[in-house]
Amino acid sequence: MLLNLLLPELGLATNGLNLIGSGGISSALAGADTAVALDFTTMNSNPAGLTELKGTHAGFAVSMLKAELRLQNSANAKDGENDPVVIPNAGLVQSIKGTPITMGIGFFTIGGTTSDFRDVTTAPALGGTVDKEGTQLRYYKLTPTIAYQVTKDLSVGVALAISYADVSLTIFPNTPSGPGFPFGFETTGKCNRANGLAFPPTSCGYDVGFTPKFGALYKVTDTVTVGVAYTMKTPITFDHGQITKNFGGVKSTFDYKAFGFKWADDVAVGVSYRPTPSLLIATKFQWINWDGAMNNVVVQLTNGSTSDSFVLNYNWRDQYVIAVGALYDVTDRFSVRGGYNFGNNPIPKTTLDPINANIVQHHIAAGLAYRFTPGLLLDIWSTYGVQEQRTFDSQLFGANTTLKVGGYEVGITLTYHN
Repeated sequence: MLLNLLLPELGLATNGLNLIGSGGISSALAGADTAVALDFTTMNSNPAGLTELKGTHAGFAVSMLKAELRLQNSANAKDGENDPVVIPNAGLVQSIKGTPITMGIGFFTIGGTTSDFRDVTTAPALGGTVDKEGTQLRYYKLTPTIAYQVTKDLSVGVALAISYADVSLTIFPNTPSGPGFPFGFETTGKCNRANGLAFPPTSCGYDVGFTPKFGALYKVTDTVTVGVAYTMKTPITFDHGQITKNFGGVKSTFDYKAFGFKWADDVAVGVSYRPTPSLLIATKFQWINWDGAMNNVVVQLTNGSTSDSFVLNYNWRDQYVIAVGALYDVTDRFSVRGGYNFGNNPIPKTTLDPINANIVQHHIAAGLAYRFTPGLLLDIWSTYGVQEQRTFDSQLFGANTTLKVGGYEVGITLTYHN
């Protein structure tokens, strides 16, 4: 199913398709940051938190995410060969002196994945050929953001985000297929250059959308803060690309369009608590509406008078995420962070596949921070996806296929404020 093309092995360091954090404090707290506003990443977690950032705040984060996958059945014992993916995040925040308004702009990596299996044997129904499959999906946002402090305790905010997504696909391109079959093809443009950082060529499918995020932050007491954030659903139509398909041993190139794919809307509620000035404890509960986003997807191929199409059933389930994190200032300069994130597996066995393996549920996060000056802070952090294993029947690989998925992300963040 083309489901296997558009939604690869996103299990590690993610809740479904979403990364659990956006660098620095956000990731080190395992995503428990809806009611935490300490740096530029609050634009991505809860835009209302900008009112807590007085003066000028700027930051840049870069991380490396590495998938660890293994496919096993009677014909295969293969590890995924995908390269590490580089993940950037950056932002600039400025409070407007003498007003209750704070503004910012950020660039955030929201989600995406890479998958690369080579020299794998297909299911007997596909001829038992030795072939390859892989994909890369990337999703970014540019977030002009404004927040308003309604009272001394209540703030609201909105991030008017412009989103960008692209995808490259390779699914058994050397295995003959026929009309209506979602294998035997690959995109002619590769989006997966330069470890996921390069701009795609014109023949790679992409889309640009509008994804507002709304937030509110309320200080219940001097030590307790509650945050709520809502992100709107984003329909994504992958267009502008080409696919080469193998019809009975003859390869032909088509323009393609994939529509019906959506990035899910979500609601997050968080609470943070400061029992002492040096200790922060934070929690988050999040509902991600994958059931309303990942249903039927239609892929159309056209080449003059020749056409082909696929109708896909995803049948994803909603995901419920619970995250808890803590931050402790050991000294005025040195801090430690840590967290745990759980998100149920949204993919049923009926649609699970080696390149649609969002099955990791448990994530552990940790970080260290050092303050060089009162305004200059360096964070080093890591998240680890605890390996999950499932055995299922695959249309592409055959019955009793076992998939193991895990991985990790490591990163650094540099922030400055005055």
